[in-house]
Amino acid sequence: MRLNRNSLFKLKMISPKSDIMKQPKLRTGLWVYILLLSTSLSISAQEINEPSLRFTLTEIMNDAESYQEYKVIKTSKLQQFKLAMIDSINAYQRQIKNLALASVETQAELKILKNELELIKSSLESSEAQNAQIGFLGLTFNKRFYNALVWSLIALLSTIVVVIYTRIKHVCNVVKRVKSAYSKIVDEYRNQRFQATEKQMLLKRELQTALNRLESLEAVEK
Repeated sequence: MRLNRNSLFKLKMISPKSDIMKQPKLRTGLWVYILLLSTSLSISAQEINEPSLRFTLTEIMNDAESYQEYKVIKTSKLQQFKLAMIDSINAYQRQIKNLALASVETQAELKILKNELELIKSSLESSEAQNAQIGFLGLTFNKRFYNALVWSLIALLSTIVVVIYTRIKHVCNVVKRVKSAYSKIVDEYRNQRFQATEKQMLLKRELQTALNRLESLEAVEK
């Protein structure tokens, strides 16, 4: 499996990172990225060296003398090739260990990220639950219940206001009718009093006229 810089860069870019992650975790991710990058570069370098090993083996075989069906190869060349091959094997083993370590670190980081994601989800659910509650007069209510209670109180107060307005309007109409009736009674009383006064004055005049006539008659008789 070949890893190049672009694939490692893409792998790093798609790793989820939260703003709440601490600095040591960022350092761990950076270290894993550097380890993967160095391993990829080592693999690329080793892949470049592989053709040289093949070429060296081909040269050894070509330079070797033939003896019947066998090739006579110098021990020094075999020793050099052996050392080169051992170096390649050791390099691959180191790369395998580095990749295994990087895999363990990546899995640990993913586990940490999953735990942080669970914490974020839990915090979000807790925040939503708190937002669904509302405090009033030291008591905690559900927002839906609180809204229903508030609108019920508003409807009740509106009904009371309408009833009171209707009663006040009725009382005002009654007061108007009473005032109108009182005004009529007062006017009738004044008219009757005026008429009674006129009758009294007329009677007084008639009485005075009668007295004057009586006095005149008495004076004539004497």
